[in-house]
Amino acid sequence: MRKLRTLIVACTAIAALSCTSTVQTDFDHQADFTDYSTFAWYQTPQDKGPTEGASQLVDRRIRSAISANLQHKGFTAADPGEADLLVTYYTSLSSHTRYHTTAWGYGWGWGPYWGWGYSYWPGWSWTTAHPYHEGTIIIDIVDRGKNQLVWRGVTTRVLGKKSHTDEKIDQLMNRVFSDFPPV
Repeated sequence: MRKLRTLIVACTAIAALSCTSTVQTDFDHQADFTDYSTFAWYQTPQDKGPTEGASQLVDRRIRSAISANLQHKGFTAADPGEADLLVTYYTSLSSHTRYHTTAWGYGWGWGPYWGWGYSYWPGWSWTTAHPYHEGTIIIDIVDRGKNQLVWRGVTTRVLGKKSHTDEKIDQLMNRVFSDFPPV
C-alpha cells in the first residue's frame, strides 16, 4: 500500500510540473525605461487579421492581457504614431511525445555460476507514448523612436483543453510582466 501511495504522489508531482510554464525575459540594458509612458500595438501594412497562429478569440485574449498588464504598470494606450513603445507578439505551437516504460520481472540475477549473469526468470516491459502540445508566446516591445527592440518576454507552456481561457492567459501574462519594466 505504501508503494502505491508513493507512486500516486510521484505521478501527481510529474503532472503538476508538466503543467507549469517557463518564463524568460531580456531587455536592452542601455534603454532608460523611465522615458517611456505610452504604448500602442505594432502594425505593419500587411496586418489584416489576428496574429498568425492564434485564433481571433485567443488573439483578443492575449492582446487584452498584455494591454491590462502594461496599463497596470502605469503605461497608457496611444496612437501608433505617437506612442513611446510599440508592442507585438508571436505564437508557436509544437508537438512532442513523452514515453513511459514500465517493466516487471527480472532480467538479471544469479546465473548458474557464481556471480552475476543472465537469469532464466522471465520479465516483461511495455512502453506507452503520450503526445502533448507545447505553446510559446513571444512578446516584443520596441522603442518607436529608435525602431529598436528594448524588451522581450517569452513563455512556454504545455497546453491542455482549458489553456486558452481568459483566466489562464491572464495568469500567464502576469508572470511574463512581473519584472517589467526592468529596474
